[in-house]
Amino acid sequence: YRAGFKHVAHGPMPVDLIREDGEQAVKRGLAWLFEDASWPLERGTTPGHPNLAFNLTIFSQLLGTPLEPELKGHVLMLEDVGEYMYRIDRYFYHVTSNANVRACAGIRLGRCSAVPKNDPDFELTEEDVARFWCERAGIPYLGRADIGHDSDNKIVPFG
Repeated sequence: YRAGFKHVAHGPMPVDLIREDGEQAVKRGLAWLFEDASWPLERGTTPGHPNLAFNLTIFSQLLGTPLEPELKGHVLMLEDVGEYMYRIDRYFYHVTSNANVRACAGIRLGRCSAVPKNDPDFELTEEDVARFWCERAGIPYLGRADIGHDSDNKIVPFG
């Protein structure tokens, strides 16, 4: 994205072919790549703000490295798969503690799927966690995004 590549995005992956309805996800990705179609895009983008979307776990590990993206003025969309709720909570604490993230225009939460059962029960949902840490850090929480590790995953072009 920083290097100026045209088609940098969060979206469907070839592995989606093995998911239920995965063929539709891959068709969305190909339509965007080769036809410049807008119908496969996440519709909830915020006008006037560039967008970035990441897996929460991966994004939290990019912070503080040379690969950390510039976030000032961006809407940041985050999703995850297969993480315990206490880990999602910890990642949100880490992410929202970062000064660069605090300069973003806001955070939208995608789907957190295949969340293992916590023992004892964590009692909060992923949206409760996102709202809590965003509010605490002074980052606008902008609601949900239609992204995640599933066949419904929409495309979020970076920028």
